[in-house]
Amino acid sequence: MMATRITLADLSPCDDGTVLIARDAVNGSRRHISEVANGLRCGCVCFGCGRDLIARNGGDISLRRHSFAHRPDELSPNCATAGETALHILGKEIIARHGRVTMPETWMTDMDGKRRLVTPLQSIVLTDVRLESAEGDLIPDIVAISPDGRRLFIEIKNTHGCPPEKLEKLRSTDVDVLEIDVSGYRAHALDDLDEVILDLAPRMVIQSAALRAMAIRIADESAAREETRQTDAGHRIAIYRDRQMQHSPRAAELADEMIALGFAGHMDLDDTKPSAFRVQRRQWQAAILYRLGVTVYPDKVGAVAMLERLRGRKWPKPELDFMSSEDTNWIAKHIAPDFKSADEEVASYLKRLQRAGLVHEDMRSRYYMSEAGRDTISRAARERSRPTVRRQELDEALEEIHELVATGDGGWVDVDAWLEERAGELGTSVENLLQQDDGRFDHLMGTLKTIRTSILRMQRFEQDEPPEDLAGLPLAGLFLRLGMARLEAQEREELERAERLRHKAEARISDAVQAAIGVFGDPASWLDKPLDDSDGKTPRELAAENPSGLGEVLDAIAKVRARRMVEQRAENLKATALEKLRAEVARVIPRQDLVDLWMRQSWSQLGGARPQEFCVDEGTLFRCLEVLTETQGAQKRRP
Repeated sequence: MMATRITLADLSPCDDGTVLIARDAVNGSRRHISEVANGLRCGCVCFGCGRDLIARNGGDISLRRHSFAHRPDELSPNCATAGETALHILGKEIIARHGRVTMPETWMTDMDGKRRLVTPLQSIVLTDVRLESAEGDLIPDIVAISPDGRRLFIEIKNTHGCPPEKLEKLRSTDVDVLEIDVSGYRAHALDDLDEVILDLAPRMVIQSAALRAMAIRIADESAAREETRQTDAGHRIAIYRDRQMQHSPRAAELADEMIALGFAGHMDLDDTKPSAFRVQRRQWQAAILYRLGVTVYPDKVGAVAMLERLRGRKWPKPELDFMSSEDTNWIAKHIAPDFKSADEEVASYLKRLQRAGLVHEDMRSRYYMSEAGRDTISRAARERSRPTVRRQELDEALEEIHELVATGDGGWVDVDAWLEERAGELGTSVENLLQQDDGRFDHLMGTLKTIRTSILRMQRFEQDEPPEDLAGLPLAGLFLRLGMARLEAQEREELERAERLRHKAEARISDAVQAAIGVFGDPASWLDKPLDDSDGKTPRELAAENPSGLGEVLDAIAKVRARRMVEQRAENLKATALEKLRAEVARVIPRQDLVDLWMRQSWSQLGGARPQEFCVDEGTLFRCLEVLTETQGAQKRRP
C-alpha cells in the first residue's frame, strides 16, 4: 500500500469511538487505517489502551467506514481516547526531542485597570518530559521541569479545552500550567507539527508562580491603597464637616443683593449642613444666581465653568477641590453618604434651580436663566434702583435747563431745597416722590420737559410766551431776555426784508433796462413814460413793484420789438423791390432823367400811385413791371 499523509484531523473521529490511527506493535510508529493489512494482520495496537486492533478496511467504504476496532471477543468497547492519546504522545515526543517550548506573554490587570506584563514571550528549556504521568488526582497531558526547577503541566487542546473540574484541581496545585491550542492546524500532517506545538500554535498560561506573585503584589498594593484611601477619606470628611467659614465681603454683598432681588427662596439662608466651600452656602449660591441672572455674556454656563468662577475667588476648600468622581463616590458609598465635592455641590444646586423652573438646561448641559427668573430680577432691580435713577433723571433735566440760563438771567436753585419744596407742593415727601409710582414724579418731569422745550422754541422764535408753570425755577430773567431778543430779531428781520425787497426791485429794474436796450434809442426815457393801460405807472415803477410788474414791462418791450421787426422787414422788402424795379426801368429807358421821371410819375394803372411809392414787395413789383411794359409799348407804337 502507498503511505498515507496522516493529519491532525484524522485524530478527531476518536471521540465517537472510531479509530483511524493505531500504533505499530513492533516499532511503535503511527499507522493509518488505509496503509495496513486487513484484519489481525495489521499488526497494530490501540494508542489509548494498548490492546490489539483489527483493521476493517477490506469492504466497500460506502457501506461501512474503514477503521480499526478492538477484538470482538473482548468485553471492553472501542477506546474513545486513542486519538487524543496519540496526539499527547506526539507532543511529548516533539517537546522531549527539542527540549524546549515557547511560553507566551502573560499579563495581569491591576486595580487601576492597567495591564501589567508578568512574563515576556520566551522559549524555555525543558527537562524530564513525561506523558500523562499521574500527579495526585490529575493526569496532565505532558509533565516537564522548567528552568527554575518548577513542574510545568502542558495541556494540548485539539477539540476541547481543559474541563472545569480539571481546571479547579489545577488551581489547587503549585505548578505552572500551559495550554497549547492546535485545533487551528487540523490540515497539518502529524509529522509537520513540531514548529506548531513548540512555537506557532496559540497558547495560554493558565496559571504560574509568576502570575500568583503578581496577583499577591497587586493585592498588597490594593490593600495599601485602601488603607491610604481610608485615611485620606477621614481627613477630607473632617474638612467637609468643619463649619468655620471664611469671611468674604464680596460673597456677603452678593448674597444680600440676590436676597433683595427676590431669590431668598432659592438660597440656603439658615444653612447648618457641611460644605465643600469655605464661604457660606448661600453666598456661593448667590454667586451662581448672579452669574445666571445678572451678567449677560455668555448667557449660558455649565457646572464646570461655574465652578471655575468660584475657584477664581478661592471659595472651594482646597482639600476638597479637584476631587475625582471615583474618590467622591467611594467616600459617599462607604463612609459618609452626605459627602459631596465642590463640583457635585454646584451641579446639584443647578439641578435644584432647574427643578424649581428658575433655570433651563440645553442639550450641552449648559444652564441659563428662565424668562420668569429674569423678569424677577428686572422688577426687583428697577424697584431698588428707582430712587437713584429718578434723582439722576431730575438732576439731568435741571442741568439741561440750567445750561440754557445765561449769566445775566439771575441765580440758580439749591436742588435739594427745590426738591423738598416741589415734593411738598405735590403733597408728598422727597422719598416717596422718588420711589412711588403714583404719577407725581412723571408730572414733575413733564413740567421740566415743557419748560426746556419752551426755552428752545423761544430761542428759535417758534414760540412767543413762556409756559404757565415754571416749577419754582428762577427763569423770569431768562424768558424776559428771550422776549427782548425776539423783538430785536423781528426789527432786524423787517430791515433785512426791506433791504432784500429794495435789492430785488433794483434787480428787476436792471432787467427791464437790459431788455429795453436795442429796442429804444433812449431806454431811460422810455422807462419813465407811463404805459397805456397801466394806471399811469411807468415801466420803471411797474418793474420795481413786483415780478408781475416786471413781466408787464418785458411784455410791452417784446411787443415793440416785434412791431419794429415787422416794419424793418417791410422796409427791406420795399428797398429790394424798388431796386429791382429801377434796374428794370433803367434797362428799358436809357436816359436817367426819364427813369427818375417814370418812377415819380403817377400812373392810372397803379390807381394814381407813383411806382416809387407803390412798389413795396414782389407782388407790387410785378404790377409795376406790367405797367412799365404797357407804357413803353404804347410809346413805340406812337408815330
